[in-house]
Amino acid sequence: MLRMKVSLNPWTHRYHFFRGLLVQPVFALLFFLAPVFDVFRVDMIHSRLIFLRQSYPFEFRYMMWLPVAFYGGVILVGIVSVVWGRLFCGWVCPHNTLSEWTRPFRAVFGREEYGNGLKKLFRKFPAIKFFWQLLSFPLAIWITFKLSVLLSAYVVPMSWIQAQYASHHPHIALVWGNGLFALIGMFMLYCGHDFCRTSCPYGMLQAMSAYQEGKWMPMEVRFAGKSIEADCKTCTACQQICPVQIDPRKPENLIVGVHYGCFNCGECIDACKQVHEFKKEPGILNFRNAWQSRRLETAEPVNAS
Repeated sequence: MLRMKVSLNPWTHRYHFFRGLLVQPVFALLFFLAPVFDVFRVDMIHSRLIFLRQSYPFEFRYMMWLPVAFYGGVILVGIVSVVWGRLFCGWVCPHNTLSEWTRPFRAVFGREEYGNGLKKLFRKFPAIKFFWQLLSFPLAIWITFKLSVLLSAYVVPMSWIQAQYASHHPHIALVWGNGLFALIGMFMLYCGHDFCRTSCPYGMLQAMSAYQEGKWMPMEVRFAGKSIEADCKTCTACQQICPVQIDPRKPENLIVGVHYGCFNCGECIDACKQVHEFKKEPGILNFRNAWQSRRLETAEPVNAS
């Protein structure tokens, strides 16, 4: 898979820089560490609601804000989806972020390719590849179990979890809960973006609602060249760097929802720009905003090579 060479100027490859190096790590850390640092959690042991390190009792005047916050978040994500497509998936979703970070685990089983850096390392040191193949599965079990413990902290204090396991006789509900979440985590880890393409409920909802008859379409990637054959020839840099491995130059591949489901991550735009920099030309991929005319109805047909 193509790996982006990022310059010190974030605006040179702005989508790769801000998404991959800032937004994704921040939201992933917030998602898994929020209960540990008392940003938000529900303490079922002591019947307390913790928010921004403040403790509140299980009373209606406090608990009423939970459904309000939940439905407010759903409405916010819905608005983002209508205007910017599956931007949540590409920039914020923890599953997508972890799927991008854990490609080497799936590459062991031939489900994805190793990055160029790992390929060079394995060619130079075959023993490292052997040990990685040997240890990747136990490491995946360890990672998913640790993440399941972190998620448990949303409902019980981390100190209680640590005390339970330190006693060597942890509560059966804790063990079963962590085990179940670890199994789900293993499935999600090795499923990767196949889950996003075929099973994600959020993607399915968008598939049913985003492309109804009318003039409105969410933001999407636009191919501004004359044809793939004339402008790109054999170049597939945009497809190689795409997290879900679609060809963004073909409009039929950009349908929001299951199977394809472009994430609007912008990686293909940066890759195209980087390729065309060698020719001193601007890239031929960019974003079409939701309020612009519908490309599928107004643009000239794109001829695939």
